[in-house]
Amino acid sequence: MTNQEIKRQSELFKKHYDEPMFSPLLKWNDKYKTPELEGYTPIIAINDLVKYNYVVCAIPNEKVEFMLMQLNRTDKVIAEYKSLEEMVEDGWRMGT
Repeated sequence: MTNQEIKRQSELFKKHYDEPMFSPLLKWNDKYKTPELEGYTPIIAINDLVKYNYVVCAIPNEKVEFMLMQLNRTDKVIAEYKSLEEMVEDGWRMGT
């Protein structure tokens, strides 16, 4: 990602952390997409947003909704980070 894209993605994530109304859906980071996670969507749980925890987890695709209200982290933790910048620089992006 370019510096401009990292900055844009960081701003998009920051909005969710500052006002956690629903769990954001993420685009798959190719580093972490494995056959075991086929049929899953990466998200950040609302409770992690509220606590400013930078943890990406996954839910089954059939549970995905337009405004996902996933309060708690799932047992499918994909990656954990110390900062928002670290998470974005590792390649995570907001879904569309």
